[in-house]
Amino acid sequence: MNNAMAPLPSELSKISSSTLFHGVDLTAIDAELRESENLCLEAGKVLLDPKRHNANIYFVLSGELLICLEPRIANPIIRMGVGDCVGELSVIDASPPSAYVVSATETHLLIIPKPVLWRMLALQPVMALNLLHVLSHRIRENNVVLQGSLELQRAYRNKAETDTLTGLHNRAWFEDVFPRQLEMCERTGQAASLLMLDIDHFKKVNDLYGHQNGDVALRHIGMLLRRNLRSTDLCARYGGEEMIVLMPGSEITHARLTADRLREQIANAALTLDDGREMKLNVSGGLAEWQPGSTLSNLIRLADLALYQAKNGGRNQIAVCTLSKTLED
Repeated sequence: MNNAMAPLPSELSKISSSTLFHGVDLTAIDAELRESENLCLEAGKVLLDPKRHNANIYFVLSGELLICLEPRIANPIIRMGVGDCVGELSVIDASPPSAYVVSATETHLLIIPKPVLWRMLALQPVMALNLLHVLSHRIRENNVVLQGSLELQRAYRNKAETDTLTGLHNRAWFEDVFPRQLEMCERTGQAASLLMLDIDHFKKVNDLYGHQNGDVALRHIGMLLRRNLRSTDLCARYGGEEMIVLMPGSEITHARLTADRLREQIANAALTLDDGREMKLNVSGGLAEWQPGSTLSNLIRLADLALYQAKNGGRNQIAVCTLSKTLED
């Protein structure tokens, strides 16, 4: 029910102690307060809706309002109590509200129409400063909510893009990101090299130490790769015991040095198992240099050929597949 009437003394106390009316001479805006209306909102009622324009500020006299992304009160993002107001943003920019405002309980509101608000601000300029404080606080609240939402999205995205065993990115991430990185290299004229790594004799590792310790070995390799690659290098678990690394900005000579350093670090980083046994791991690698206009699948094929050469050459080494070798094959 809406009705225009002078605010009660108890309501005036709530009004004067609020942020919006702090330091305001209420007697100077008595006529405007009388023009404002009272509204009693039942619990669960939608006050503001993103689908409807709003031309009022609603000041909470009692009860509680919830700011929600959906028109229900199960998961509010902000709670508004006595002395708070809602609707000020949509009044100022003449756009629909950005969220739903729903009453949590029976809530009594003071409705201040837009023309009445402008007169209040003209009569009591301090109220304009107060409104600025309200808006600043609202923006900060929204930023906190947005940050929380981004962190949650990031957590979900990381979960979807990360191989749970090795901690490296997974195959889906690799198939999405690697082609886009090569497109970037194409546009900027950057070099790029691709490294395929494979754990030597991994079947024997599983047979000798057990599949559970085989998983430990994969985690160990993943940790070493994350720790020793540049932040600009892209690394993912390609499948099984194979890892794949794209090194933007690295010509084959520099990439060979990086690959050899990784191989040596893995060979020298013995892994001590829970039962005290020491596991020594070696990797073989195949390197290929990306050529402008070439596809990711062709680059992988070349790196795979080089990996095959490294395996046939005795393992625990890095082989490079050059364009000339490929043409000879």
